[in-house]
Amino acid sequence: VVHMSEIPPAVVQVEAHPYHTQTALKTYLKTLGTVIMAWYPLGHGDRRLISEPLFAALGAKYGKSPAQIILRWHIQAGHIIIPGSKNPSHIAENIDLFDFFLAEDEMASVAALNQNTPYYTATKESLEGYLRFSPDFDAQK
Repeated sequence: VVHMSEIPPAVVQVEAHPYHTQTALKTYLKTLGTVIMAWYPLGHGDRRLISEPLFAALGAKYGKSPAQIILRWHIQAGHIIIPGSKNPSHIAENIDLFDFFLAEDEMASVAALNQNTPYYTATKESLEGYLRFSPDFDAQK
């Protein structure tokens, strides 16, 4: 569908994290000048992902948390990220990403964790639900 549009999208929001790097999609989108906005940038909070020894080692090296290492990887990979949190300390961590850089071999090590494993799989029912969704904007304050 994208190849049929006059103006390709600037951004495509898809699930992307170290276990699901979207390498092939990213390569294709690059030809269009389109970038990825990472949905579930921290793997939907999967403790297994956050606990990867690589993130602990890089975190110790740079004085950062595993989540900060993952978010920095996204930034350097060219992804747009909007990590969400209600926890004030996590919100502060999520912005404290710009005083270090991962080396090329470290970026490659994170990318090598790819398992092409999404956390979200759309079902026919969920897609139909999205189509039926109609927010009541008049009721909002």
